[in-house]
Amino acid sequence: MRGVSMYISVSDAAEKFHISKRRVQLLCEQGRIEGASRMSGVWLIPTNAQKPTDARRKSTLPESQLSLFDDFYRIEEEKISITQVCELLSISQATAKNWIRLGKLKIGSDGKTFDKKYIEALISEIKSGKDNRLKSRRNKKSVSGKVLYKDYIKNNHNREIVESVLDACDQITEDELRVILANFAIQLYQQSGGIVVSDYLLLEGKSDITDNDVFNSLIKDLLGNVDVSRITLTNIQAALNSKVQLVPLEDTLGFAYISLRDLSHRKQTGAYYTPEKTVNTLIYNLKNCANVQNKILCDPCCGTGNFLIGLVGNGVETENLYGQDIDEISILITRINMFLLDNSITKEQLYSQFVCGDTLSNTFSRKFSVVLGNPPWGYDFNKEETAYLTTNYITAKNKGMESYDLFIEKGVSMLEEGGYLAYVLPEAILSVNSHQQARELIVKNTAFRFVSYLGNAFSGVQCPAIILGVQKGSHVETKGCRIGLNNKEFIINENRDVDATSFSFNMCDEEYDCLQVISSVQNAKYLANNAKFALGIVTGNNKEYIANEKADGMEVILKGSDIFRYAMKESDNYIHFAPEKFQQVAPTEMYRAEEKLLYRFIAEVPVFTYDNQQTLSLNSCNILIPQIEGMNIKYILAILNSSVAAYFINKKYNSVKLLRSHIESLPIPMVSTEKQNDIIRKVDHIMNSSENISGPYEDLDSDIMALYGLTAEQTDIIRTSLRGKASFLKDC
Repeated sequence: MRGVSMYISVSDAAEKFHISKRRVQLLCEQGRIEGASRMSGVWLIPTNAQKPTDARRKSTLPESQLSLFDDFYRIEEEKISITQVCELLSISQATAKNWIRLGKLKIGSDGKTFDKKYIEALISEIKSGKDNRLKSRRNKKSVSGKVLYKDYIKNNHNREIVESVLDACDQITEDELRVILANFAIQLYQQSGGIVVSDYLLLEGKSDITDNDVFNSLIKDLLGNVDVSRITLTNIQAALNSKVQLVPLEDTLGFAYISLRDLSHRKQTGAYYTPEKTVNTLIYNLKNCANVQNKILCDPCCGTGNFLIGLVGNGVETENLYGQDIDEISILITRINMFLLDNSITKEQLYSQFVCGDTLSNTFSRKFSVVLGNPPWGYDFNKEETAYLTTNYITAKNKGMESYDLFIEKGVSMLEEGGYLAYVLPEAILSVNSHQQARELIVKNTAFRFVSYLGNAFSGVQCPAIILGVQKGSHVETKGCRIGLNNKEFIINENRDVDATSFSFNMCDEEYDCLQVISSVQNAKYLANNAKFALGIVTGNNKEYIANEKADGMEVILKGSDIFRYAMKESDNYIHFAPEKFQQVAPTEMYRAEEKLLYRFIAEVPVFTYDNQQTLSLNSCNILIPQIEGMNIKYILAILNSSVAAYFINKKYNSVKLLRSHIESLPIPMVSTEKQNDIIRKVDHIMNSSENISGPYEDLDSDIMALYGLTAEQTDIIRTSLRGKASFLKDC
């Protein structure tokens, strides 16, 4: 009965750790947040991750990861700036300044620059292992990830070809990557019926490889300034000898690019991939509400063009398609893909409709009937970008600026009246507080047309995603909105009240009616402003502070997995309570309260128990002390552990993370002292019983259903909805 393993975004982690988003990103890049992984420019962090403290990790830096220092020898100046030093060492300027203060890094007499010879000696010491200041710091430049995005395409042959290239190459330069992609593009062109003069002309550095001027221009652009004659063929021979297959309507070049790019030293720009299945789902939903064949469509973050390819496969003419991306190679591939699909498209069209640039600062002057795509998640904006965006975007004015919020705002502004916006987005957009401004913008300017819950759509990463489709208009509406949930579809038949605080579409009309009954219960009180909340202890290093055997002066400390509804198990985790040593603690009086409720931070349904023993807890087990006048803590416990609470929070927030805001929004009926006492007697019976408590729990649960005025039919709907979710009763 352990909590479900999930990931959170950089923004969520920043809120959890009470630090800036940029600081979280740096901690991830330095390998200091355990389990953090980067999915094509997006950091995903385990929900149970702890905020790291400095210098507590004890791993060593492998010699194989020191190739980053090759960049040093390209610096010609005798004086090196702090920015250059931070880039070389992959540390933040804050870390560098701290090292200077501690004498670990010696700055020049001018107080601004470093002597090149000194930095050279430092690099030599780090390489030799004599200097350990980079221990445990994961250098983003030196990580050579080999990832094959198998779900991007279906063709097994092309998957195997790219996989063999990955196996054969430890690392490739960007120039080599361009040559590989150009070679694959020529193969695809030839298979499409194009005439290639010679397979060897590319490697011989010849300008014209085909009899088609447009394709020649595309290949020249892809190669850029690469001097093919100077490429060392040995390193990429396996790739040059490989033969890819032309598969209609599959982004073979894009697949090769996103799989091979991590082997080069390219700066990450937030580029990522969208699985073919997700592309098809978005277009399917779009076709159900719009005649896309007659629309002018734009993907403002098109990558290598897989959404555009999907649209062509659904009858859209290439002349009606537009795309933009900040990544140059991606756009070059998009143009090639469009040409392979339609060799009648002109050079002028290719270069004017598919452009390289920053959509957020400069895009097409025209309006579009449809804007679609998968905008960047967690893009790291620099200072200049941040300054521009905060001035020009409403969604950039909140504390944590998120790239996909900005693309929602930009996408809506690019639409003509009545136009459609269709994006792949993290599910967090629906309910997380930091995205409320984006939700307000959606409510004020659009009507909902479709929402598809994708679950963990990206292979190997637990990050729930959705497809959101809205239509630009003067008022919000939900009637007719198509919902995709758990491989089923249904239509919302009536307009619903839509609050920017949270979007809830994961329910049919009958389920929504149940939620409305709960939300509108008479004489309700709320824990908002009527309770104290606190996180459990964050030690900063559980291995150091927590023992499995009790020693003198130690006491029990509970984890989330030790908590059940109305019970807690005998924990074998012990700790010396020394708040001054821990990374983060609540006020001591919270842990030592005469009465308090403990709850799991991660669970399918709310899980609360009662504690009057002043028991300590870790941050996976949080604290609630209700302070609603006239309401007994055990009565509140019964409400929070009920099916009503589980249904309310599941339908309203659809999250396995139980946040304070979720708990505070639950209406709690104010009932008589006599009725509370009836509930409390049943709670005490469950808590004190050594027998199976499923029966008493169901009896208590029925009483609480009645408090909310739910009918027998509605009770059945709620229980059916929760079926399959763990009950978290100790005897289960």
